[in-house]
Amino acid sequence: MIEMSEAHVKQLMALAGDRSDVGRKQLAEAMADMFVGEAVVLSAREQELINEIIDELLANSKVPVRTGLSQKLATSNRVPRRLLMSLACDHIEVAQPVLENSSILSDEDLVYIVSSQPADHAKAVAHRKAVSEAVADALVVTGDVEVMTVLATNLGARISPKAMTVLAEAARFTAALREPVMQRPEVDKDTATKMYWWVGGEMRRFAMKKFGIQAGQIDGALEQTIDEMLGKHMLEKNDDEAMKQVADWLAEREAVNTKTLIQVLRIGHFRLFNILLARMTRLDIAVIDHVVIEQGGRSLAALCRAIGIDKPNFVSLFLISRGARPDDQVVHPRELSHALAAFDRISLQVSQQLLSAWQKDPSYLLRGAAAVQAVE
Repeated sequence: MIEMSEAHVKQLMALAGDRSDVGRKQLAEAMADMFVGEAVVLSAREQELINEIIDELLANSKVPVRTGLSQKLATSNRVPRRLLMSLACDHIEVAQPVLENSSILSDEDLVYIVSSQPADHAKAVAHRKAVSEAVADALVVTGDVEVMTVLATNLGARISPKAMTVLAEAARFTAALREPVMQRPEVDKDTATKMYWWVGGEMRRFAMKKFGIQAGQIDGALEQTIDEMLGKHMLEKNDDEAMKQVADWLAEREAVNTKTLIQVLRIGHFRLFNILLARMTRLDIAVIDHVVIEQGGRSLAALCRAIGIDKPNFVSLFLISRGARPDDQVVHPRELSHALAAFDRISLQVSQQLLSAWQKDPSYLLRGAAAVQAVE
């Protein structure tokens, strides 16, 4: 340790009085040298003077000067906390070096900065080599996707069960978060199962291998995941483009099947039902729109027969899909009776021949139900 000389104090005071850009830069360099070099012993009066100089420097220097000071002081362990907090709460260009690297800032300091400063400051904190559970909790509370993504990919971060739950919930609706969260060491089997159908095929294989997720758990997770996905898109259920994206999502998970058709209908996603049925039958959506609202359900019976839907599931599909009709959504017992009779009378072979004909010439079906009636 060395004592600060009177000449050194006078030099700092002189530099503090120089308001030019060059003077500001020289003062910042002198201040940095004082805290980076050999430890300096300050008297109470000298400490007071230094604090005044620091305040003046921070208040009257341009961003590049403050940024240079921050870069030099970021890794020093002898910088006054007061100075570091001022730098840490500055513009992000100034704050970032200190936020990412300073070992002097406590967890309490970091939590305060995360909660009081813009998201860029939180993101810088998330980049630290070590992030405590308390700081990680504060980071996920921001709700900022970029902040959470940086945290999830930082293996030097310790994440509490509470924060892990928040990350997993966010990951289900944020593609960038899914793989980093699934690969976190804190993820347990329950969390992995809940996230299973939100991640891609490679991550699903990773989860099965690591956690030994069973087939029954996977099926249950898929049903819950579909419910969550459909709930997320409830306000867009009449938007064909949005529903096509949901259909793509289901197709990627090989979930376009009879069970999903019924699940989709039960929560009122009629457009998605039509889009999925169009994909299963390889018919144009306009053809499916006609089939679904057709009185009597004969064409729908033929389509269901052709793609292997059994009678109980046909009944469910027929009854619930009536909700898509623009006028009468109540199914008269006679209409259901006719639909069931049509389903019973048409054979699998004939229904597949009809489907093939409709695929080649959709207008054949659109002209009416005469073709179905002819084979009954």
